[in-house]
Amino acid sequence: MGEDSRYTWAEVATHNGKNSSSIWIVYKDSIFDVTNYIHEHPDGPDSILDVAGKDATKDFDSAGHSGDARQILAKLKIGEIVEEEKKYDANGKKKKKVVQVPPEKERRSCCNIITCGLIG
Repeated sequence: MGEDSRYTWAEVATHNGKNSSSIWIVYKDSIFDVTNYIHEHPDGPDSILDVAGKDATKDFDSAGHSGDARQILAKLKIGEIVEEEKKYDANGKKKKKVVQVPPEKERRSCCNIITCGLIG
């Protein structure tokens, strides 16, 4: 497994530490295997287990991690989320959701209906 490996969110979810599985977390679409680090974590394993197999970005950022913590995390990187499932752009900014709006049906206004009724 190298940093070029790509995984889906479904694949990441299976690495949640349950049933002796490894423990992966995701930070800004990068995937980290924290299985061997979890017991070294200064806050204990529970804070990591809460986000095991999930997106830990919000929790990681709100915890106010140091530069040292970010360096440790970088060493644990094993891959990234597949392109079509990424939540962040290349600059690490959260992508905006694009919602498809169905095309509007042709509508006739009240004036059109009345006019057509008078003409017809």
